[in-house]
Amino acid sequence: MTMMGPFQVVLAPWRAIRVVARAAEDLNAVAERARRDPDPVEQARERLDALFTELETLIVAIRRVDASAIALGTGGEDLLLATRSLDSTARAIEMGGRELRRTGEDLDEHTQQLITGGQDLTAVAEDLAASLRVLRTALPRLLEGLDSVEQLEESVETVAETVEPLQGVAKGVGRVSDRLSRQS
Repeated sequence: MTMMGPFQVVLAPWRAIRVVARAAEDLNAVAERARRDPDPVEQARERLDALFTELETLIVAIRRVDASAIALGTGGEDLLLATRSLDSTARAIEMGGRELRRTGEDLDEHTQQLITGGQDLTAVAEDLAASLRVLRTALPRLLEGLDSVEQLEESVETVAETVEPLQGVAKGVGRVSDRLSRQS
């Protein structure tokens, strides 16, 4: 049994109508002959046998069409399942694409913040570089100043050592001066 294609399946009802129309024409021709010829019964039998043979062929063709329709229905169900799976995959891809776009927008915003922060950082670095240049220039003088501070510190210690024994005498002079100013 050969498999019928979709085109043959579609044409099967038209073929059936054509066979029935031909049978009607043949029956009409038999009836006309029966009126003219003296032995139309034998011709009618021959025509009816031919008609039955064509009807049997048509029934076989209809069964093939039916089998093809069942096969198409099964294939259609498989195609429907595959389409649903593909639709689900497409939705997942679409959702992933939306998430990827949002992530890209977030990254773009962060990139803009980094660029702005980088510009601020560059300005601060330039200020630091200028301050370091000033510090480098002033550092030798500061170090000389520290040497002077150390010398002053030593001098202050010497003065403190000298003045310390005089503190007691100064207190006594202060008391005497207070008493004298009270008496006067």
